[in-house]
This record gives sequence, structure tokens and C-alpha cells, in this order.
Amino acid sequence: MAKLVHDVQKRQHRERSQVSSRARLGFLEKHKDYVKRAQDYHKKQNTLKVLKTRAKERNPDEFYYGMNSRKTDSKGLLVTSRRGQDEDESLSMDQVKLLKTQDSNYVRTLRQQGKNQLDKKKNQLMFQANGKHTVFVDNRKERNDFDAAKYFNTTEDMLNRRENRLTNDQLTKSLTAASVNSADTIMPKESLDKKKVKKFKIIKEHIERDNKLKEVQRRMDQQREAMKNGSKKKVTDKKGNVSFKWKKQRKR
Repeated sequence: MAKLVHDVQKRQHRERSQVSSRARLGFLEKHKDYVKRAQDYHKKQNTLKVLKTRAKERNPDEFYYGMNSRKTDSKGLLVTSRRGQDEDESLSMDQVKLLKTQDSNYVRTLRQQGKNQLDKKKNQLMFQANGKHTVFVDNRKERNDFDAAKYFNTTEDMLNRRENRLTNDQLTKSLTAASVNSADTIMPKESLDKKKVKKFKIIKEHIERDNKLKEVQRRMDQQREAMKNGSKKKVTDKKGNVSFKWKKQRKR
């Protein structure tokens, strides 16, 4: 009679995970990771051993035809080129101009994306006006009896808050009868100021990045213009910006 050995569930031996107190050290190395690391180490050691043997037994008078087309640096390392054997080592002037045009277009695209984000941030930001709210009346009596809180339908605390001035109806819906006179319970002025400062910092970072990209684009365009043919003169303004001025030529 056959034994039912394979039908018995065997105990699973699992490797433990990293201890929580040592989580800052990264993942715990498992056996399969150790095997891969050991194989890679021994492979490199064997390669170094073979290279050392070849260097030790090398004949300094031995000649290879590859020596005619290859060269080494001062340390004896082989210097190779990314180009193929049939390719020209130098680019033409038109090819260089094309490359610089593509670089300039890429920077221009980045500037346009940053400008769109900047406009979006500016629209979301609530800028406070510097002027005053002027209300026109018909006669002197209405001016003397004018009540700003009654005119704007709000409380005295809300009159000086131009960016978040709520009406009495809005206050009644949002607050209880006991907290109607306290406008800071809805949105404290300190919280509004912190949010404004944070938005201003983001806008400032966008503007600084746009200025840097603008300078990079200006230099790229300047290099491309300097490659044009014709008699030109180098001009430097008061700010130190360099530009080129071409001699006027009569065209037929």
C-alpha cells in the first residue's frame, strides 16, 4: 500500500522580516539576495584575476594592428569614441545651429509651462486693494447719516476685512447667536495672512525660475546668432549683457 506522505501539509519555513527598531537601516537581506551578491563578487574577482595574469605575462614588444587606430591616455586606459568608424568626427555649422535651436525651443516650452502655472496661481491668490471703497450719496444729509455697517449689511468687525467680508445673512447661517459678534471664529485674520504669505512664496519661486530660464534662453539665442555669417561687432551694455551688431549691407 502506498504511503500518503505527500498529502501531509508540511511546515513552511519563512524568513523573518526586518525588525521595526532597525527599519531605518533598510530591508533585511534575504538568502537569495546574498546569493546574487556573492555571485557578482566572485565574478568580478575572477575577472580581475584573469586581467592581472594577462598583464603579468604580457609581452611589451608584441604588436597588434589595432594599435594603429586606437590610442590610450596617460594612465594606459583605452580611449574610445561614441561615433562609428564611418562617421565624421566634427559637426557642420548647420547641424550645430539646429541643435542650439532645439535647445532654445525646449527652454521656451518650459518657460511657457511655468508662465501658465504662474497665471493660475495669481488668479487663485486674493490680492488686497490699496484704495478705499467710495460710496456716492445724493446730498449732505445722507452723507452725515451714512452707516457703513448697515450699507454693507455686515458687522463692525467685518468692515475692515476686504477679502473676507461676510454679510449678516452669511454670519447667521454659519454662527450661533452667541458668536455672531466674533468674526475671527470663521476665519481668523492670522490664518488668512499665513495662507497669503505661502501663496506669495510660491509665486516668487515661479518668477525666479522664469528669470533663470530667460537668461539661459538669451545665451542660447546669442550663441546661435554669433554663428551667422557676416561682419559683426561685439557690444556690451551697462548691465554686462553681450550682444552682436552686424554691419549693414546693401541687398539687391
